[in-house]
Amino acid sequence: MTLGEKLKKARIHKNLTQEYLAEVLNVSQKTYSNFENDKSKPDFHQVEDIAKTLEVSVLDFLSGESITVNQNNNEVAVAQNYAPISTSEKLIEQYEERIKELKDQVEYWKNKSEGGK
Repeated sequence: MTLGEKLKKARIHKNLTQEYLAEVLNVSQKTYSNFENDKSKPDFHQVEDIAKTLEVSVLDFLSGESITVNQNNNEVAVAQNYAPISTSEKLIEQYEERIKELKDQVEYWKNKSEGGK
């Protein structure tokens, strides 16, 4: 299994978009797509960031073997008395968090530009 195939499998398992991972890595969606299509390779630090985001071992990505994705996320959440978050809710939560971060950045730059006048 190629690195790109492993990236795609892990991303889909977490129900994340290429756009979201591109934002995490601070690259364009096209660049991330090229990683999954084996047209280019991510740097090691990018592989570390992807692995952390997708909750997969870096070694899984770098080995020649197939990737193993953790199937027990919901069981852990239930065992800790938390209601498991469905993947679509999790994705919405991630986008809402990103929107809040962007709004905070806009507010910061507005205040900075007003203070400079």
